[in-house]
Amino acid sequence: MKTGALIIAAGEEKEQKEFRPMLPVGDSTVIRRIIITMQQAGIDPVVVVTGNHGDELEKHISRLRVICLRNRDYENTQMFYSICMGLKYIEDLCDRVFVLPAKFPMFLPVTVRRMMDCRGAAVCPVLNGRRGHPVLLTREIIGQITAYEGDYGLRGALRQPEVEKQVEEITVEDEGIIQAVETKEDCIRPSMEQKKIQIHPQVQLQFERNEGFFGPEMSQFLGLIDHTGSMQTACRQMHMSYTKGWNLLKEAERQLGFPLLVTRSGGAEGGFSQLTPKAADMLERYRNMEQRLREESVRLFREYFPEYGKERE
Repeated sequence: MKTGALIIAAGEEKEQKEFRPMLPVGDSTVIRRIIITMQQAGIDPVVVVTGNHGDELEKHISRLRVICLRNRDYENTQMFYSICMGLKYIEDLCDRVFVLPAKFPMFLPVTVRRMMDCRGAAVCPVLNGRRGHPVLLTREIIGQITAYEGDYGLRGALRQPEVEKQVEEITVEDEGIIQAVETKEDCIRPSMEQKKIQIHPQVQLQFERNEGFFGPEMSQFLGLIDHTGSMQTACRQMHMSYTKGWNLLKEAERQLGFPLLVTRSGGAEGGFSQLTPKAADMLERYRNMEQRLREESVRLFREYFPEYGKERE
């Protein structure tokens, strides 16, 4: 079952004095720590909805292999608008999705994995009787969430009677699910300042001849083109110039010896693009191999570096 994540970092709250997603936490920042924690747990894709400070934020996370969506009306919309925007985008990319605002950086990968073992249509972690973040939603319930028109955002959507009965609560001993970063002062609390990101393996699959030409960046690029039907949109969501995207594509085609895209020019987004059958087949096999390598790297890491490989409880 493919699991993604949706992180809301548009910064639309009017009373917000500081831009929380880029505040420093431990050895990282709020947004980077959330993304890395999700990726440690094997979550892919990770979609980040940006808005305020959008260019700066997207550059800040551009090397983390995430998809960026821009809420250009963030000043006039509530957080739930960004949530619905992200859910409608990601629901076709995975079977279920973790959702949270970019102000809860301290939850643990073990909590994410425990939630993934649950079978509820919606899963909420609970500490001392209090629900926290992130929340896990299956594709089947997303429509009921996005149809909510009340005043209480995601919390209200989950409290709808027809949704509430499908929610599974899981008790955890992870204070990070309720530990929010609201101000700079929150970042210097000992519970946050002293906690570094856990050491973990990061294995990347790269195809090469004389140099590398097909790796994680190309995999994400082709996947976004396949999903959006637009090379221009894929470049924007990866915070990458169109020229760079074009050069990556042409080099991969030259090395592979077959075309990767079928394109039709014209239209507001620069025409329509889709993967050729050979490209779609190669992308699927690449992703399957990449997943196997990732799983094996975790096993080997725990074998050779047991002092680092044990998950923090």
